[in-house]
Amino acid sequence: MHPPLYRPHPRCEDIVAALVKCHDENPSAKFWGACNDAKAAMDACFKLEKDEKRRANLAKARAFDERRRQKHGDDAVGRAPPAS
Repeated sequence: MHPPLYRPHPRCEDIVAALVKCHDENPSAKFWGACNDAKAAMDACFKLEKDEKRRANLAKARAFDERRRQKHGDDAVGRAPPAS
């Protein structure tokens, strides 16, 4: 399975177009592997795209945590204070 192809995939748009074209040109042969090369290329591209998004989200979360620590102090991690 892959994500919906109608959503924008700027890095992979040429590969997605090639897969869609292959599916259109091979309506029944696509079920027996006629488009496997295009699908493998698309999967690899989507994997890179997802990795880029994951890295960007991690950087954003770390920046948010750092701002929170500076504002509330190093010990503010969202937990209740220890019982005395």
